[in-house]
Amino acid sequence: MAVKICTDCGESNAEGSLICVICGSSLKDAMMEGTPNTVKDYSRNATPATCQHCNERLVLGSLTCRYCGSVVSKTVKGSRYYSDHISSGESGGSTPMATFGRGCLWLILGTLGLVLIAVITQSTINIPWFIFIPVVILVFWMASKKGK
Repeated sequence: MAVKICTDCGESNAEGSLICVICGSSLKDAMMEGTPNTVKDYSRNATPATCQHCNERLVLGSLTCRYCGSVVSKTVKGSRYYSDHISSGESGGSTPMATFGRGCLWLILGTLGLVLIAVITQSTINIPWFIFIPVVILVFWMASKKGK
């Protein structure tokens, strides 16, 4: 994205700005930095044929759906991002949210177990912080390894 740099105060303004947002000076003679949107070529964007949200047909090279306004994202198989974030059923991996959810589940079950023990014995259970924090880290580490 290109920006116009104000000659009076040095503030960067949006590409189509006519006056500076800070000092109000004219940007008619302002220097442009970056690549202007008019020069950018989006025609080779590999977009899916239909919108993932509303299932309407997309215009070739569009960045947003003209019906629902959602951003069109392209999925590139073979890229590092795609292979690291696909669902665990396809690669045997675990997504960060699945790991977080599994870790939280184990912490909740452990807490309920301690509360049950405290109720049965009619006492309180005090766990020092230097024991509790490593246990929480261990639970989340074990939850991340379970999916792999």
